[in-house]
Amino acid sequence: MPRISVIIPTHNRPALLAEALLSLREQTLTDWEAIIVDDASSTPVTISETDARIRILRHTKSQGGAAAKNAGIREARAEILAFLDDDDLYAPTYLEKAINILERNPELDVIFMGVAWFGAGGEWGQSNYDEAMAKVLVEALGKTIEEEKLIIFGEEIIDALLKSVPMAFQRPVVRKRAIERIGLYQPDCLLWDCDWAIRAALNAKTGLFQDGLYRQRAEGQGYSSRRDRKQEHLNSGIEIKERLLQDARSGRYPQHHIPTLKKAVSKAWFDLAWHHCHQQNKSKAVAALCFSELRQFSLSNLKLFARILRNF
Repeated sequence: MPRISVIIPTHNRPALLAEALLSLREQTLTDWEAIIVDDASSTPVTISETDARIRILRHTKSQGGAAAKNAGIREARAEILAFLDDDDLYAPTYLEKAINILERNPELDVIFMGVAWFGAGGEWGQSNYDEAMAKVLVEALGKTIEEEKLIIFGEEIIDALLKSVPMAFQRPVVRKRAIERIGLYQPDCLLWDCDWAIRAALNAKTGLFQDGLYRQRAEGQGYSSRRDRKQEHLNSGIEIKERLLQDARSGRYPQHHIPTLKKAVSKAWFDLAWHHCHQQNKSKAVAALCFSELRQFSLSNLKLFARILRNF
């Protein structure tokens, strides 16, 4: 039985996949298995070097990254799961550090791994990431241990992630038994990595290792992260938070999370209203504002929005 299973979804990026696999083969921890999930690439994935640790699953029809990760989770043999996108890299100590943290902290279910950006847009990505992480960590009120590298979170991390899910929180290493409580990825959700991170915070004990051992490529290759998809991102954020609120009301999550979730849903609708305002779409802005106020009344939001609408 390998100590850790690494799940690698891929689609039509053989050269980048080869780089990702090289970073995996260069790990200081060698007791791993890799499950490559080929999401219906036009040319089926093959591996030139023979390595018994690597298996390939193939979808005959493209199902997307979330479904590919789910397929890998189901096939994984190890008790600990890690994920590597086909265009990214691991630093050499990534797996060893994650395993050691989980072994020293048996109460932890999920370790989110710090990110370092590289590539043509790496400087911009790193700057935005650092700013987002700073805001989340201020709100999360985590307990810092292990020479300020590992942060263990309490329930405050839920409030923080409902506002923003920086990339580190989309790079988990998780005990397989915790997947039963957290659930699989949502294939029909655009921001499925963000959705999973919030559900992990609601259902599991989580921590963050701050060193940027996950190497995040930023060269315009990511379709879902394109800036021109802002409205789709806003809609997906609303969908995620509405579903979480419904689940809390049905008893899936502790009832004391309901006020926090209502506030998050209201803010998500308000952000969409603000977006429509900037797009000069008054009717959609007003409709989104109404949904925001239905979820949670906010006089200050109404006053602010009234000033904006007068400028149409």
